[in-house]
Amino acid sequence: PKHFRIGGKDYIVLKTKDKLYILDRRGDSRVKPKSTANFSSEDIYVYNGLFATTTTDGDLFSVDTKGNTSTESLNLNTQHHMDATSKTLAAITDNKLRIKSNTVELDFGIYSVPKIFYINDKIYVSVTDMQTNKVYLFDSLGKPLPNFPVYGNSAIDMDNADGDRNPEIIVKSGTDELLMYQVN
Repeated sequence: PKHFRIGGKDYIVLKTKDKLYILDRRGDSRVKPKSTANFSSEDIYVYNGLFATTTTDGDLFSVDTKGNTSTESLNLNTQHHMDATSKTLAAITDNKLRIKSNTVELDFGIYSVPKIFYINDKIYVSVTDMQTNKVYLFDSLGKPLPNFPVYGNSAIDMDNADGDRNPEIIVKSGTDELLMYQVN
């Protein structure tokens, strides 16, 4: 289950393979979606003010706080991953990374789940190619950042570790090693 707060109300949201439950903080039904779908194993997010997840077909399934539902094709296949914030959605399928409405074609590989970071009023999206150990970092328009990809063999964590204006990323580089890179 995931907890969200929208308009001063608490929502506890969880799903099964074919049903989405939107509950109040006591566990009683708060919103009944007017339709259902076959849901993927991806998390539930609040994206554009709606509860959002994906279907097994790779479509974006959204529900508003009144129960109205909508489905939008994201051109994802059944093997996909996503991350979302209130205004940004990142999804990957095969070697295609979608950030908002922009699609970036990457080299073929096995990629980590995309991760969205919001630091110093900028949005960053990262994925790691687990076969070639390359970490990619993009801006909110899907443009790669200079000096990337860098070496790493895990998903990254990103924050401003030293207090200057440039954030840093931390990534695993071996079984017991971490690397820290500064983003310029």
